[in-house]
Amino acid sequence: MADIFHEVEEELRKDKYNDLLRKWGPLALGGAFAIVVTAAAWQGWDYWQTQRSHAMSDRYFAALELVEDERLTEADLALQQISEDSASGYAALALMQRGELALQGGDAATAGYFFEQAADRFSTVAFSDLAHVKAAMAQFEELSIDDLQNRLGDMMQPERPYRLLAMEVIAAKAFAEGDLDRAHTEYSAIAGDIDGLALPVSQRAQAAVDLIERLQQQAALDSPVTDDAMTMPALPDTPDVDPATFDLGDVLDRVDEETGTLTTDSPQLPDATSLLDTNDNDSAEDGQD
Repeated sequence: MADIFHEVEEELRKDKYNDLLRKWGPLALGGAFAIVVTAAAWQGWDYWQTQRSHAMSDRYFAALELVEDERLTEADLALQQISEDSASGYAALALMQRGELALQGGDAATAGYFFEQAADRFSTVAFSDLAHVKAAMAQFEELSIDDLQNRLGDMMQPERPYRLLAMEVIAAKAFAEGDLDRAHTEYSAIAGDIDGLALPVSQRAQAAVDLIERLQQQAALDSPVTDDAMTMPALPDTPDVDPATFDLGDVLDRVDEETGTLTTDSPQLPDATSLLDTNDNDSAEDGQD
């Protein structure tokens, strides 16, 4: 009797398993098949993307070789095609290179346009901010200080990687427009930024502060003499400097993108220290005459 009951239980168990298999088996097989197909599709997509990236890399560096060979028209066309064909970072890099070529050709407006387009294509904040700063530098002469403030305001936040360079552009524009008080304030903020970790920028800013203070002292000497001014100590001779002739291209150094320093083919800004040295030499020659 025990064997009969055992056989009945086995048959019932088999029937239950068969029912479960008929009910859920197709779904399980379909799920497994979907996993296999998805994995294969992902591998295929990844392979295609890798091959496409390699091909775009070859095209980009081929365009750079055209630039080095000074075949600029061909280079610009190749870079244009890359920027139109690629949705990757190479499109943004191509736009940056087109901006540099436009600067070489003296077309600041077009250069600024390409830099802004590149900024919109970059997915990394550091590269995007760099492109925005380069766009502002390219159009420095055409933009007012309010325009520059609107463009670079977000980039001057404490957490942004190129905030000191953005602040330096604003300071340089204030100096160029003859607003020495604001220029002094902006440069002082840069020089006093202990978290910026951009020593060359801070050094340039401090040199600019020293120059502005000398200019302000010179302006005070040239103003009408008052009773209070009679007690002022003698100040060193300082030659006249016209802020209106100030050129941003002479203040900012080249900065490498990989090291966090800005690079640009635009004219470079004057080092304020060299200006001071030149002024002292001129004063010495005047004394000899």
